[in-house]
Amino acid sequence: MSENNYYKCTIKTVFEDAKGREKFKKENYIVSAVSPTDVETKMAKHLEMTDYEIVAINLLNIIEIIK
Repeated sequence: MSENNYYKCTIKTVFEDAKGREKFKKENYIVSAVSPTDVETKMAKHLEMTDYEIVAINLLNIIEIIK
């Protein structure tokens, strides 16, 4: 696999709303990585102080990123 693979990583976090109820929120990240295992490693480093769960990792078919 090429080093230029991009993955969409969906995580689930837990938080309390204004009334003290537990709520869940899903967030998506685009990660440049060589494998899903590499995605997990990079996400752990990026979110080291956050309580999260990875719910999906999908390989994206990106042709080019234009900035």
